[in-house]
Amino acid sequence: MSRAPVDAPAETAAELPTATEAALLEMVLGLPGVGPRLLGTAALPSLGRLSPAALAERTQIALFDATRLAAAFELGRRTHAGRARRGALLNDAARVARYFGPRLASLVHEELWIAALDAHDRVRETRLLARGSDDALHVGRSTVLRTALDMAAHCFVLAHNHPSGDPTPTREDEAMTLELRHLGSELEVPLTAHVIVTPSGRHAAVHE
Repeated sequence: MSRAPVDAPAETAAELPTATEAALLEMVLGLPGVGPRLLGTAALPSLGRLSPAALAERTQIALFDATRLAAAFELGRRTHAGRARRGALLNDAARVARYFGPRLASLVHEELWIAALDAHDRVRETRLLARGSDDALHVGRSTVLRTALDMAAHCFVLAHNHPSGDPTPTREDEAMTLELRHLGSELEVPLTAHVIVTPSGRHAAVHE
């Protein structure tokens, strides 16, 4: 299949805000006519959750093209996540879910993130703590606390995702949260919230 020119004409660039999803996919890949076929395999949010290999298998495009498309989806996630800037107020579970949702909700694997807060419950810094499988992740309690201390947190919150769509905390989620609340209080860097987010936007607080 022939590719479109690398440099898009000015009139095409001007149409970006109103372009269809199929047209945008074709612009990213430089493959005219491929958009409807890709969207025939899955909706755009579902495509955005797939790895390059899974994208290639699902859509029957070359791995190179699938990697390019996955990179575009990742840029979109990072753009949304970038809107949740330093200084955001995270004083309840709903705010934590809104803050981390754009970063986590569309992932097909679990990730655990930490946000160091100041004395007014505002974000000082965020970091990725661990990356897991589609239904589990593991991180040492000491790793979490060392990171919070390294970030000079007055207190901190945790957020991770359940790709399954069920925000119900697992026994491990509950055990880790209880232990970190206890240890964090002893170190005078308390854990104030641990929130689970899902692709649908549903969320749950662990031992709120």
